[in-house]
Amino acid sequence: MLVVFDLDGTVVDSSQALLGAHRVAWSSLGLQCPPAAAILDLIGLPLLQTMQTLGPGQDPEALAEAYSRAYVAQAAEHERLFDGIRELLERPFRAAVATGKSQRGADRVVRQFGLLDRFEVVLGGNSVPRPKPNPDLLHAIMRATGTEDLVMVGDTTYDLEMAHAAGVRAVGVSWGHHSVERLQEWAPVVHSVEELATALKV
Repeated sequence: MLVVFDLDGTVVDSSQALLGAHRVAWSSLGLQCPPAAAILDLIGLPLLQTMQTLGPGQDPEALAEAYSRAYVAQAAEHERLFDGIRELLERPFRAAVATGKSQRGADRVVRQFGLLDRFEVVLGGNSVPRPKPNPDLLHAIMRATGTEDLVMVGDTTYDLEMAHAAGVRAVGVSWGHHSVERLQEWAPVVHSVEELATALKV
């Protein structure tokens, strides 16, 4: 079994950094920042798609570029691993990453927390033709690792829909960006890292 983790909201507590970067980005272009709930609801989708949804009629590429610049500074100050995640990842099981972040952003995060060697594959949303909730990320991980026995762990319906589309098992976590009620429509939900370890049997 290979456990595939999402990053934002699952492994990394990045909400403060994400929201801070949005405030800086929208303000830098003289625009009003959308509500936090609207932003967090779209976490996991490609950045350009997020900006198109949040700011119809605006320049999504300019917003995405401003956000990307701001996020690096915000991340350095505010990103952290959720409690218990590092200890979970110290256990001996196969693991990979499938995230909506760009490949560059995904690599930065796992390197920042000293986890680059922990994951067999780290894939960002722009590393495949169709990002979440399409199954391309998981299909690419299957090819790279030589196994179809995957379990997707994520905090949004986009993660769980992707697992469903790829025909693999999924586990939702309640400490991220989508409500338990939404997640439960797609997969079982755990409420602590200890419960996650039990669900994964690791």
